Amino acid sequence: MQLKFEELIRRLSGGKVDHLYLFTAGESYFLKQAVNLVRRECLGQEERENFHFLSCEDLDFDSLLALIQTLPLVGRQRLIVLSGLEKIKSRDAELMLRLLSKKYPSPPPARLILVAEGLDGQRRLDEFFKTKLGGFLKKEAVAVHFYRLFENEVSGWIVRKVKESGKTISPTLAQVIAEMLGNDPSRIESELEKVYLYMGREKQISQQHLSVICGQARIFSIFELVERVAEGNVEFSLKILDKLMEEGESHLVILAMISRQFRQIYRAKALLRQGVRQADLARALGIAPLFARKIAEQAAFFSFERLQALFIKFFETDLALKSSGCQPRLILEKLIIDICGQNHLWGFDELSLGESKGR
Repeated sequence: MQLKFEELIRRLSGGKVDHLYLFTAGESYFLKQAVNLVRRECLGQEERENFHFLSCEDLDFDSLLALIQTLPLVGRQRLIVLSGLEKIKSRDAELMLRLLSKKYPSPPPARLILVAEGLDGQRRLDEFFKTKLGGFLKKEAVAVHFYRLFENEVSGWIVRKVKESGKTISPTLAQVIAEMLGNDPSRIESELEKVYLYMGREKQISQQHLSVICGQARIFSIFELVERVAEGNVEFSLKILDKLMEEGESHLVILAMISRQFRQIYRAKALLRQGVRQADLARALGIAPLFARKIAEQAAFFSFERLQALFIKFFETDLALKSSGCQPRLILEKLIIDICGQNHLWGFDELSLGESKGR
């Protein structure tokens, strides 16, 4: 049985703990969360004594079989996590299949979670499921693949995560965090913990609270840079760039933020061309309405042809910044001048301008 993470949570919340799981991961953060959920539901108060974490790379199958078949001294059952399943040797895979195929009492003395973090893409999963062990697990285990968050999912996840902690955050500020920290949930959670400590008993996360993650002036300087570049304001853009570089901001982060903004502009143009109303653009892009309105306005200044040329320019700039002996400030200055200078030479894109004003 193949489930999504949300379906697994609902199943466990309903008190249904299965005897065999296969957890594969594109995002290990959610996989670890799932292991902890199963552990809590399965073991309760006896979790330390009856929780066993083993590796498939150096597994003693006789000891594993004894562990599965023997009732624990305290409590009713064990939970065994077997990691590194994707690295299991062919001979051991045969032994594992035989062990899992055995008939055990119901309920079984032990429940198993087989973890394969290396199976992080659909192609690898499909290849694994073609093997005897993989085919058995696909049929007999509750299989869950933990996907990475897409860019347009991050801000919504942050809003839900903050709510779980008894706090609230606006979609706009959640988008700010997403822009600054990317789609790594572990990093976001760690930074949010700092914000919670700073907030104390306050419930609503404000712009001031985010200064704990990154100095308030710096947060909004980088967003202002992105906006000014997209607007074609070369003089102001270069001043903000100087300030950010003096404050120690990473040149690769600056490039990532600029390129991400133009990816959003491209997506907005495509959606508007497909007939999506500007009022629905925020939901379609998965960003706050304030950001969506600005992106729709900026989209009017760029044709699809110009945006495609810029994506090539971003790739070339990334390579240049990662080369030895590079001069980051000069490389980024050239990029900004190219974007802003060419803006006016290419002119307005009439279709986007009409769409952004007329909807």
